[in-house]
Amino acid sequence: MNYIAHIHIAHHTQTSLLGNFLGDFVKGQALNDLPAELATGVRLHRKVDLFTDNHELVVDLRRTFPKELRRVAGIIIDITFDHFLLKQWDELTAKPTDEVLDSFYQQLADFNGIDSAHFSRLSESLLKDRWLSDYHQQQTCLRVLQSIERRLKHKIIFAHDAYAFFQQNKASFAATFTAFYPELLIHALHCSQKLSST
Repeated sequence: MNYIAHIHIAHHTQTSLLGNFLGDFVKGQALNDLPAELATGVRLHRKVDLFTDNHELVVDLRRTFPKELRRVAGIIIDITFDHFLLKQWDELTAKPTDEVLDSFYQQLADFNGIDSAHFSRLSESLLKDRWLSDYHQQQTCLRVLQSIERRLKHKIIFAHDAYAFFQQNKASFAATFTAFYPELLIHALHCSQKLSST
């Protein structure tokens, strides 16, 4: 899952918003250097990603991708699912999007950071422009795909083809998200309870 999903899952499970967000940036033994609350969020992030990658509905969606996009299918699914999450947020969560995201931005602003150039650039951009809510607009998916393409130094040229595939198959993406995400929330809640008891 992508940024907004991990933040939403953190809110749903009442775990650290920042900790769940940090999962893609904290590697190996660096986890042991984090405060317990953040470390629990990172661990939950990893369990969420593992569940997502292996879920039958997500695997089936990945199989529909053309051969040239399968290598980046997980990236495309994560980004488009953030779009659908924002579109369906009010059906899933009582607390408004802006309130949850504002709490996340505050936690990010108070954080001293980790040793990651990508994280430093991303956090600076997030705090300056607060652009996570832009995922509500479908066009943001294309901008994010293009940003990833640039970060990969154009080793894989996929953004426009990926966005076109998403547009052509939007109903399938939406149906998969709608069926899958409630199962993920149940799994995340179960995982968070086990993590808090250990």
